[in-house]
Amino acid sequence: MDNLNIATIYTGNNCTGEAIMIPVMPIRPELAQAYVPYQLYNKIFPAQEGLRKGTIFPELVK
Repeated sequence: MDNLNIATIYTGNNCTGEAIMIPVMPIRPELAQAYVPYQLYNKIFPAQEGLRKGTIFPELVK
């Protein structure tokens, strides 16, 4: 079962480096402190479609 609170980050370009598992958000966040979760992108648009939509990430298109 996948843990949805863990993100896999790669140290190299194009996912070629060592995989590092990090929490998306702190396990025990402190009160009155701002946190920005890591954004996880699964797909990208082809170049021409991304140019038309202004982004290559489908998650950012509403």
